[in-house]
Amino acid sequence: MQSSNSEMQGEELRQLVTRFGDGWDDLRGATMLITGATGWFGVWLLDALCMADEALNLGLSITAVSREPGRFLQRFPEFCAEPRIKWVKADVRHRAPRGHFSHVIHAAADNSIESGPDALRSLFDTIVKGARNVLDASGPHCRSLLLVSSGAVYGPARDGQTRFLESDAGGPDPSLAKFAYAEGKRAAEQLGAIAALKGVPVRIARCFAFVGPHMPFDRHFAIGNFIADAVAGRPIRIKSDGRPTRSYLYMTDLIAALLTILCRGAVGRAYNVGSDEICSIEDLAHAVNRVVSGCGVVVEGAPSDPTDRYVPDTTRLRQELGFAPVVALDEAIARTATWYRRRLA
Repeated sequence: MQSSNSEMQGEELRQLVTRFGDGWDDLRGATMLITGATGWFGVWLLDALCMADEALNLGLSITAVSREPGRFLQRFPEFCAEPRIKWVKADVRHRAPRGHFSHVIHAAADNSIESGPDALRSLFDTIVKGARNVLDASGPHCRSLLLVSSGAVYGPARDGQTRFLESDAGGPDPSLAKFAYAEGKRAAEQLGAIAALKGVPVRIARCFAFVGPHMPFDRHFAIGNFIADAVAGRPIRIKSDGRPTRSYLYMTDLIAALLTILCRGAVGRAYNVGSDEICSIEDLAHAVNRVVSGCGVVVEGAPSDPTDRYVPDTTRLRQELGFAPVVALDEAIARTATWYRRRLA
C-alpha cells in the first residue's frame, strides 16, 4: 500500500482505510467533487481516498477544487502524480465545476480569515455563494452531497447548556458582524434544505473542534497554540481564566465520520461531528503540558464569557450511523505533537 502524499504517517491512513471496512463499497467507481481540497480537511480527505483506492482498487475519480492548487502542489508534489485527481483552480463564489459527479463534498470556507468588513464579507460570500454554486452543480447523477457545516450555527450556549443537540433552536445574533462565519453556515444549510426538497441528496456535517496533522499552530485554535508552545519549550499561556469548555476529535476520527455521513447519512439530516468529552481550556493546557513534557502552564486570568462552551452531543451520529471515535485525547495530542516536531525538523 502506498505511503501518505502529504507527509503524514502512512500507518494512520492504513488504519483508517481498514476501519471504514465495507463502507468503501458505497464509493466504488465514484466520481467525486471536493471543494476546499487544499484545506485542513481537504488534504486529509484526498490522502485517505487515494490510499483507499490504491488498496482496494475502487476506481475513484476525484475533481479537487482550490483557489490556489499550484501553491499546494509545490508543498506536496506527490499529489502531482496522482492519476485519480484532476485539479481545478476556481473560486466557488463564482463557479463550481459541473460534471457527472456521484459524490460531492463541499468543504470550502476558511474560518481563520482575519476580521474586518471586507474580510467578513468575503468569508460570508464564500460560504453562501459557494454552497449555492455547488448545490446547483451537483447534477442528476449525484447520489450524495455532503455539506461540511459547523457547530457555530448554534450560537452561544444557553444557561445550563453543556452540549449542543441537532434539535436545539436559537443561533448567533445576526446583527453582530463577528458572527459572519456562523450566519454563513446557517444560510448554507438553509440552501441545502431547499435543494433537498428538489431532490438533491444533501447530508450535513456540523463540525466542532479537531486536532491533528496539518492543523494551524499559530491562529485562534487553542490546542494548536498549546502544542506549539509546549514543543518549543515555552510556557503554555492561557489568556482567559481557563473556564471555557471544548472537546477535540482526532482527524482520523473526523474523516471516518465525514465518510460515514456521506455514504450512510439520511438525506436532509444534520449530524454533529466532534468529541462529546468535555474539557476546560485550563485542563486542556495541562493535558498538553503533561503529554508533550512542556515547561508549565500560565493562567493569565482574564474573565471569560460564561456562554463560551463548544461541545457537541453526538448521540445521533452514534445511534443512527453506528459511529464512535477511537482516538483518546492524550493519544491525539501525542500524535499531533510528534508530527509537528517532524515538520519543524
